Amino acid sequence: MLPVRLAKAAVKTVALRTGRINEIRIRTGRPLFVTMGNESVSCGVICRPDETAYVLDKLCGGSMYTHGDTLREGFVSAAGGIRAGVCGRAVTRDGKIDAVTDVTSIMIRIPQRASGAADGLFELMSSRGFRDNALVYSLPGTGKTTLLRELILCLASGDAARRVAVVDTRFELGAGLEDEPLNADFLLGYPRGKGIEIATRTMSPQFIICDEIASAEDARAVEEATSSGIRIVASFHGDTVASVRSSPFAERLIDKNVFGIFAGISRDGDGRYSVELTARDGSAAP
Repeated sequence: MLPVRLAKAAVKTVALRTGRINEIRIRTGRPLFVTMGNESVSCGVICRPDETAYVLDKLCGGSMYTHGDTLREGFVSAAGGIRAGVCGRAVTRDGKIDAVTDVTSIMIRIPQRASGAADGLFELMSSRGFRDNALVYSLPGTGKTTLLRELILCLASGDAARRVAVVDTRFELGAGLEDEPLNADFLLGYPRGKGIEIATRTMSPQFIICDEIASAEDARAVEEATSSGIRIVASFHGDTVASVRSSPFAERLIDKNVFGIFAGISRDGDGRYSVELTARDGSAAP
C-alpha cells in the first residue's frame, strides 16, 4: 500500500524495535508514524502530497468513486481485512457530508490474529449455557475487533460448531478467517442495524456478532434479535462499563438487561493484552 520511500522507512523503524505493528499513519507534510503496542513512533520521513495520493489510490483499488459511500463515513476497506481511516476536506450539503476531497491523513489499521484471545469469554459463555448476550468494550484500537474475530472461530468451528452470522460492516471481522471451515455467514458492508435485521429474518443464526453499536437503529435491531432468541455479541467504545453507559444506545440496552456478560479489554504499557470478564449477576472469570 505504501510507496517505496515510505515503505523502506517503516520497515527500518519496525526492525529496530520489538513488538507488533498495529497502525501506519500517513499525513501530508508531517512525519510518517507507526504504532506498536501503545507507542507511536516517528519513521523520520515527511509524507509528500503525491505519496498520500498514492496510498489512497492503492486502498481504493484505483477507483475512489466506488468507495464514495465509505469515504463519506471516514474510512476505506481494502483486501485482507485492512481498514484505513481517512480525513481531509468535507464537502457538505444540507448539513450532511456529500464528498471528501483533498485527503491529507490516512490511518491504516493492520488486522491481527491473536490465537486464544477469546478463550476466556468463550469458556464463560459455555459455562453459562450460551444463554447470555455479551458486550465487549475497550478504548479505540485496543483489541475489540481482534477478540470478536477469535470468538467467531471459537463459536463457529469444531464438532459443536454453532450457526453464526457476522455483520461485518467495515470488512474487518473476517480478516484471516477466509480459509477456516466455519459454520458462519458474513454480511459484508451492510449497515449494522439492517444487517442484524436481515440476519435475524433470513439466516436462522444462533449467534450474531457485530462491531461498534453506534446508533438507535443498531440498538433496536439488537433488541429485536434477542427477543427472537438469538444471542448477540457486540462491542462498544469505553474503558469501563460506566463509560460505555455514556452512549444513550448502550445505556438503553444495559438498563434493559440485554447483556449478561461484559468483557473489558485493556493493554499495559508494553502492549500486553488482557480481558476482564464479568457476568451481570456479579460473578467473574479470570
